[in-house]
Amino acid sequence: MKFLRNTSLRLIGIYLLVVMFLIYFAEYYIIQYRINVLDEVEQKLDFIRSAEISSQQISLMVQRHFTKKEDLSAEIEAKIVNQDHQLEILGKGGRIDRTDVMLKPLRRLPRISYDNLKEYWEEYKSSVRDVLTIHEIPTTTSDSPAGDSTYNAVVTQPTSIPDKAWAAAVLKEESLSITLSQWYDNLFNDVEKEVMQEKSSVHRWVIAIIIFDVVLLTLIFLVFERYILRPLNALRINTANHQQTSDSPENEIGKLSNQINETLENLKDATDFVTAIGQGNLDIDYKATLDSGYNHGKNKLADSLIDMQGKLKSLNEEERRRQWANEGLAKFVDIMRSSSDDIVTLGDKIIAALVQYTKSNQGALYILNDEDENNKHLELVSLFAFDIKKFETRRIKLGEGLLGQTYLEAETNYYTNFPDEYIRITSGLGDANPRSILIVPLKVDTQVYGIVELASFNEYAQHEITFVEKLGETIASSIASVRAAQKNKYLIEQFQSQTEQMRAQEEEMRQNMEEMQATQEEVARKEHGYIERIQELEQQLGNISGTTGKLEEATLTLERKERALLDKIATLEKELAQKPVRSDDWQLAEEIAKTLKINLEALEITQQELARKTR
Repeated sequence: MKFLRNTSLRLIGIYLLVVMFLIYFAEYYIIQYRINVLDEVEQKLDFIRSAEISSQQISLMVQRHFTKKEDLSAEIEAKIVNQDHQLEILGKGGRIDRTDVMLKPLRRLPRISYDNLKEYWEEYKSSVRDVLTIHEIPTTTSDSPAGDSTYNAVVTQPTSIPDKAWAAAVLKEESLSITLSQWYDNLFNDVEKEVMQEKSSVHRWVIAIIIFDVVLLTLIFLVFERYILRPLNALRINTANHQQTSDSPENEIGKLSNQINETLENLKDATDFVTAIGQGNLDIDYKATLDSGYNHGKNKLADSLIDMQGKLKSLNEEERRRQWANEGLAKFVDIMRSSSDDIVTLGDKIIAALVQYTKSNQGALYILNDEDENNKHLELVSLFAFDIKKFETRRIKLGEGLLGQTYLEAETNYYTNFPDEYIRITSGLGDANPRSILIVPLKVDTQVYGIVELASFNEYAQHEITFVEKLGETIASSIASVRAAQKNKYLIEQFQSQTEQMRAQEEEMRQNMEEMQATQEEVARKEHGYIERIQELEQQLGNISGTTGKLEEATLTLERKERALLDKIATLEKELAQKPVRSDDWQLAEEIAKTLKINLEALEITQQELARKTR
């Protein structure tokens, strides 16, 4: 059984096919052999019957030889020879004449009957020959007279043989013929029994073969069930329970079991690998931790999981960078919100936080100074290195050096190769050249407000450069806001100063307005006096000719007053024009000025009327 357990199923199948073929071939050969034996016995039975008929024909021919007085001696002798030949074939076996049938020698029981038959046949053959010898039949033929067609007779006469001897020979021949026929029947019956035995033998062989085949198939099924179905069922149950199968046979089932065990082990490793990844351990090494024999391409599941791990690490790293950038932007937004409106203080906080957040070694913040349109330049407002703020006054013209060129290009510049004398990072232990320099313009849309310069002993990653660029936009917006706030503060202070000046001017205007009001009253009073005087003069104009000189004098006085009022109005209008804000006092002053203009127009009309009357 160990042979079957450890033998290949394919080889067992081949062996089984060969054995089944041999068994079926043997069964076919046995059945065919028994059928051939049965056919041979049946052929022998037919041959016996034919031999018996031939013997009976000899007896009939002998009777005809005696009764009908026919000379059949030659034919009888030929039949006897043929009968001897047939009995020889029947006894010793051989091929039947004019056929392909081969007869085998008789078996023991039919052989006894055959020997007796043969013995009586020899006696019968001798008796027939004796009868033929004793009873010779000379034949004479007498023809009828001519023309007599009814007479034709054969006359046979025995010659010199006693009637008793002839009668005894005939009796012996007849008795032997009957005895011979009986032995033929005995032989036929014996062979017929043999036929029945052969038929029974065929039936027994068929039944035995059927029983053997059923037993064989049952044994094959039991072997199949034990060595194939049971291991497969155990393998199925263990696979369903995710358990490895041990003590497997060394055949295809064992190989399948080993492959399933390997698959289950791979699934277990994959499950542990996925569990570790699900717990956040993206740096787990599949080969070092779970399967030391892992090779790429051998385990497709492991290959897919490792590829998934790489993608997850990439996504996690991207998410970590995104989170780092978002946290940094939020941090700097808080710094910018909580900072003062002083751009220098704001720059100190921004550059210090930026150097620390990007793990740089040195940083500088330059702001565009465009107060003088003819002398625009970048002004260093904050410098931070090794957690120590260094104060340094430095101005860079637009287009000068890397910083000035970056301002004009308005694009980020990242350098890993630059002159040694360009920049040096110093500390208490000495100084050294940085490994990389990052220069980012602070711009909103296309407007550049300044430059951020970072230097580090390490190279900057792309996400750090992108972060600084995005932060540059926020810093630029904050700088623009701070500068706008500073400008507004300056304008507010200037407005407050102008407001104080306006208050003083308003006081002066108030006094001027009071003087103007007094002057207006004086002008109105004088105008009333002038009108009364004019009326009096008009009344006296016809009588007094000397009044002409007084009229001229009044006219000159009126002209002087008019010029004085015009000068006062012009002065007030100039002062009003210089005031940026107009209050209710200014409106009152404008109304007074309008009233004065109306009065002046009235004086001019009066003057014209006086002149007309004087003429």
